[in-house]
Amino acid sequence: MYRVSMSEVSSPFGKRPAQIAPALLSEVAAAADAIATADAASAGPKWGAMHKALLKAKVDPQVIMRLVAARDVAGLQLLVRWLRGEEIAVEAKSEPTVVAVDIEVQRSAMRAFRKRLRLARLDAESRLGVGPMSSGKRNEIDAIIPPREYGVEVWEALVAAGRLRREGGGFYALVDELNDD
Repeated sequence: MYRVSMSEVSSPFGKRPAQIAPALLSEVAAAADAIATADAASAGPKWGAMHKALLKAKVDPQVIMRLVAARDVAGLQLLVRWLRGEEIAVEAKSEPTVVAVDIEVQRSAMRAFRKRLRLARLDAESRLGVGPMSSGKRNEIDAIIPPREYGVEVWEALVAAGRLRREGGGFYALVDELNDD
């Protein structure tokens, strides 16, 4: 676990609202306490009131919807502490465990990945107005979703080996292309 300072934008609730009136802050805290002490069946209207109070407090709407939709009481109490200006502890995301994958499987997966990347680039370049004879644009495909013939553990093993890098959203890119630019 690590400590998140209240001035950081990287907090789990986004950017902290600039100024919250003390009356509004006490209203949010009271609504959170009412939700925490109520049973799940009678808490529905209280969550609606909490939603409205958090909107008045100018909390990020995505954060509000995540908390309200999940009926996350612990997250709501953490949000109230954060609104008061307290430091909160947030668990660091753990890296996925890397499973040992046979070197031959890794080689064939890399061949399939390079082939899929090459085909995606050729497909992008074959469109009208993109080819070198028309406007001179180069393809802009850096990362792809890897072939499904290999499991996620194979791609994560290749990331751990330094041959691929994660780009987010299930996309991976070749590491050796970074040095070519």
